[in-house]
Amino acid sequence: MRRWIGPGVLVAVGYMDPGNWATGIEAGSGYGYSLAWVILVSSTAAILLQIIAARLGVCTQMDLVGLGYRFLGARMGKFLAFTAFIAVIATDLAEVLGFSLALRLLTGLPMSVGAVLALVEVVFILYWTSRRPRALESLVGILTLAIVFIFIFELFLLRPPFFSIVEGLKPSALVLKEKEALYLTLGLIGATIMPHNLYLHSAWIRKRFSGDIYSQTQAITRDTTSSLSLAFFVNIALLITAAALRGTPNPLERWGIEEAYRLFEPALGTAAMAAFGVALLLSGHNATLTSTLTGQIVLEYLLPRRLSPTLRSLALRTLSLLPALLALSLWGEKHVSDLLVLSQVILSLQLPFVLLPMLYFLHKVPQASPSRLALILTYVISISLIALNSYLFVTL
Repeated sequence: MRRWIGPGVLVAVGYMDPGNWATGIEAGSGYGYSLAWVILVSSTAAILLQIIAARLGVCTQMDLVGLGYRFLGARMGKFLAFTAFIAVIATDLAEVLGFSLALRLLTGLPMSVGAVLALVEVVFILYWTSRRPRALESLVGILTLAIVFIFIFELFLLRPPFFSIVEGLKPSALVLKEKEALYLTLGLIGATIMPHNLYLHSAWIRKRFSGDIYSQTQAITRDTTSSLSLAFFVNIALLITAAALRGTPNPLERWGIEEAYRLFEPALGTAAMAAFGVALLLSGHNATLTSTLTGQIVLEYLLPRRLSPTLRSLALRTLSLLPALLALSLWGEKHVSDLLVLSQVILSLQLPFVLLPMLYFLHKVPQASPSRLALILTYVISISLIALNSYLFVTL
């Protein structure tokens, strides 16, 4: 297992979290396979950005927040740490809601109870693996592979049209013709590139691979590419599943996660419906683990260092639980999809505060820079993502 699963798997789960589920299902039910190419492009961009973040971590033995303190000063470093913490809380909101929704669909438990269970089990698992980093990677890796196999099973039952999928992987002008299609495109991109993944990768990768810088960066590239390829499969499978279940797409009546879940039973049977719910539960569980892990890293800069990682984890989980419980009490369980979208909007606001410093750090640490072509692509991707996410926020 250790041979095949590495640090990249912790990052990959952030690319298949409940926020991705919500946008992928909505896109598939509303536009069929037409927006599959958006997932392909954004996943490719994510691989490059994650490799850059990891290279910075390996070359400096510091995470992105620490590099802010080093190159931008204490005040700016603390500001970046605070914005990173806000991003983690927003991410946790989506993960807790997704985990709680899956529990409600599978067992009927109220989502508020599921949110509390998420707090308890995540703190327990992170405490158990605090001195066993490879055990955490293996656990997350096994659950990720389980999600992948579930979607292979679902797609086998659905048997979606192959040529329609291939056609959907070709870029189209649909997003320029229809405002709703553009909105969903921006949502798919915004849900793919998440700030906490960049922080986590730069921190977790340190001292993880042996050898000189060249051999370590080669290992990072292989590990990141293979792990995020699994995330790409899950994301594209979500869209394909929704499109195949829907048959005839309808942009005016797009589905949320719960609608898709309910339609599995009449279409494919109870087993397929239950498997879909289990995949959502595992996805929310994995993403909750990694977002809390990122929060622990960020809180090292905001809380006294004498606090143990377990106490930091408990503090973070408590802080992230309160917004989820408040949102559920104010808006109710029927508006979970809206809350998931809200969390993505908050993350879009934070994106410039990680991408722009990361580009600056590349100039300060030239040994972490990739080839000239890759560096140009990194600039283009970063600026485009900032512009698109800003437009998404303005148009909501």
